[in-house]
Amino acid sequence: MVSLLGSLARQPGANAHSVMDEMIRSLATEKSHKVMGQLLYSLRMLGRLFANEVMSCKSDQQNIFLQHLKDSHHSVRCQCLRMIGELACADTTMGGTQSMQSLVASFAVDSDSRVRTTALQALLALHERGQKLDMMVYEQASKALHDDYEEVRMVAIKLLWVFSHICPERTVILPSSDEARLVDDAFIKICHMVNDMSMQVRGEAVGLLGSLHHVSPKFLEQTLDKKVMSHLKRRKTDHEKQRDRFAGGGSSDSGWSTGRQWGDKMSSEGELAPEEVSLMSSGACGAFVHGLEDEYLEVRMPAVDALCELANQNPSFAMLCLDFLVDMFNDEIESVRLNAINSLRKVCHQMELREDQLDIVLSVLEDFSHEIREGVRELLGHCHLSTRACLHSAIHALLSNLSKYPQDRASIWRCAQQLGKKHQHLASSLVPELLSTHPYFATAEPSVDDPAYVAIVILVFNATVNSPVMIPMFPSHTLRHYGYLRDSYPDLVPQLPIEGEGVEVELTPQHQASSGESFMCGILRRVESLTALSPLTAQKLLKTLIKDLKHAQGISKSLSSNSRCIALYLESHLIILQAQIDKLWDTPGALCSAQGTGLQLLVEQLLTKTYRIEHCYHGLSSAQLLQVHELRLLAHALLILSSQRCDTRTEKNLGSTLQVWQSFLSRVKHFSSFLRRCGAPMDDFCESIMSFQTFFESNITKPAVIAEYLQTIVLTRRPAPLQISSMLRESRAVMAEPQGGSENPRSFSAGLTLGIDIDAMLEDLPDPSNLRIQVVFPDMRRQLFTPKTDDIQHLSDMRHRLVTTVVVSHSGWSESCFIELSLVLKYMPDIDEDAVVIPNSPHEQNKMILRQVKNSTDSLQDGVLGLCPPVRLCIQPKPGK
Repeated sequence: MVSLLGSLARQPGANAHSVMDEMIRSLATEKSHKVMGQLLYSLRMLGRLFANEVMSCKSDQQNIFLQHLKDSHHSVRCQCLRMIGELACADTTMGGTQSMQSLVASFAVDSDSRVRTTALQALLALHERGQKLDMMVYEQASKALHDDYEEVRMVAIKLLWVFSHICPERTVILPSSDEARLVDDAFIKICHMVNDMSMQVRGEAVGLLGSLHHVSPKFLEQTLDKKVMSHLKRRKTDHEKQRDRFAGGGSSDSGWSTGRQWGDKMSSEGELAPEEVSLMSSGACGAFVHGLEDEYLEVRMPAVDALCELANQNPSFAMLCLDFLVDMFNDEIESVRLNAINSLRKVCHQMELREDQLDIVLSVLEDFSHEIREGVRELLGHCHLSTRACLHSAIHALLSNLSKYPQDRASIWRCAQQLGKKHQHLASSLVPELLSTHPYFATAEPSVDDPAYVAIVILVFNATVNSPVMIPMFPSHTLRHYGYLRDSYPDLVPQLPIEGEGVEVELTPQHQASSGESFMCGILRRVESLTALSPLTAQKLLKTLIKDLKHAQGISKSLSSNSRCIALYLESHLIILQAQIDKLWDTPGALCSAQGTGLQLLVEQLLTKTYRIEHCYHGLSSAQLLQVHELRLLAHALLILSSQRCDTRTEKNLGSTLQVWQSFLSRVKHFSSFLRRCGAPMDDFCESIMSFQTFFESNITKPAVIAEYLQTIVLTRRPAPLQISSMLRESRAVMAEPQGGSENPRSFSAGLTLGIDIDAMLEDLPDPSNLRIQVVFPDMRRQLFTPKTDDIQHLSDMRHRLVTTVVVSHSGWSESCFIELSLVLKYMPDIDEDAVVIPNSPHEQNKMILRQVKNSTDSLQDGVLGLCPPVRLCIQPKPGK
């Protein structure tokens, strides 16, 4: 009942103050501990609603509050402590002169572990609310590190971590009367908790170490050394010992005892206290070593993260932790290995890899996991190798990896490119060996299609950029291959001053942008003049503009998306214009039955183009999208009008007429709702479309009247030019694997499965859940696969990577055939487009599907748009014996 009343009081319109007062009165008379705990919980929840009227600030409520802090039941005390942490004012005193924080800290030694945990959590809550914690809290948290319960120790570690950030340079007094920085003292105490018996405490402790950036280097470096340290204790010098003996009244003549007196000249250091004896390594000694060697991955993972973060802040510490991070490459858990690889990649710019370290790194290239291999190659591309032998070993390891995993060649080529850029001086001495040149004998010319040879020349060409003296060392066939490789892989092969090759004038991005913008401005000015031209003249200008826009895509990469989008819109505009001036409208219905097929094909193309503009180009305004919707509406209307004129059967069948017009009415409804949402001003065309449904219902028995009315609206409508001022982003995919073009079939038993590995980069894709993998078989059967969420790696904003395996199956074939594999984008069409583009005849439906699948990766029926060109793969399902 109390819980229900507290929930109702938090609802809008409820009188929470009266409910709180009644609950406070009930607390004074209630005897049940469970009810009292629920009352305090409800009061705490209600107190959050009133930031300026906290209960603990009122004297009459404070007495009840203090009274229940001494309750014998742990739940009541815990609720009171939580209330202090969440609701107490900063200037509140809890009885007499005792401060609020000291009162809460006193419960850190309570007999119940739950109360001790809640007390420390309340102190953390006070800090989160902006209250300054006293040093007394630091001392209490240090004592709580030795508590018997792991929850208490975990909260105590967090309190020490908080003090390390709010007052790192504050001086604390150690038990040995020495002084130390607070951040150093807290760091050593947290390091000591890495040896805790609880896995959760060890993981929490080692994870918090990474954010303590202001620790002294001598203590930071101690975390990688297993030698026992003194835990901030220093031994006294001989002068200090003599001074202490003199102050105590003893003689300082000799350090030896005569043995004639009891206790004569006994050690001034006194007996060793039992609590100072520890069988474990104390302080920061070997903290990260223990964390990296822990049996639980929940401890090793944060240890690697903390080590990486501290290494980024301290270059000298990064050199020390290199061996430890490399050793983690041999961890038994894949996620730990991958984390170690990525962590070393972040700090490797500050160090060089030795040969023994490189051997461990290269051994991981044989890992079965694709992510591990990819991570190691990225690491090699960022590392600096120390010797020529290191570079030689790395190259041969990559070539061996290429022969074992040929599907990784794109990643191996990128790694070779980075190795060449960073080690041009080391690579120059390896050129004769890598290119297999000999001063006396002619060597065989390698195949330019050999992936291993391509990897070698990519490395050599990139090393030659800053060392052009290597060019005379190239054999003649390498010089001949340069032009082909430069054209085939422009992102991997740089521009070199090789004789016989045309010198490319590489413009800076600023020059490219300025020339592209000036060219685009000229095109847009001509686009604006379309509305004032005659249909035939406008048609010629549209063809010229489309050709110029395709040329503009190669001038500036930054404007390529805008150029393609405007070109698609102008192509759709051209289709509308061609349909409006078609001879079909001047031909009698009995003679135009054969002319409707061409218009139908144009309408299908237009619908696909407009869907691509809407879903693949990001950055269009609502007014610009309204123009795209208008094109689809015009195309749909023209298709219906042509079918009405070419198919005389629909003029005699009212049922068929209603079925044809039903889809168009759905599109009109969708267009009207979109028009209202975007708030664009309506012209005569929009008003006519908005009122079309009413006109249709009033003339439903007169299909000829409806067609004539719609024809007068559609044939006179000239689409407005699309003016784009912002930079658009185009969704696209670059498929690295599989590679097509091979005629060697991939064989598998009929009825079983064949796995095809896919590796692709997804650019400017806001929602990767709409990605599909499309496979078109030789019998024109289309199949869509949805990749798993784990197969899509998020790289950056709207940029992803797809690494997955598609499993295909088919019945037996008499010979090998090609399948087409592509990445497509799934979208939601405005209406059911099947009723628009597919005729009612089953024979015509089959012809339509075959034609569309064969010509394009886009499909109106499935609602997909191609993101990349299809890859042709030769497969052969062999029939079973």
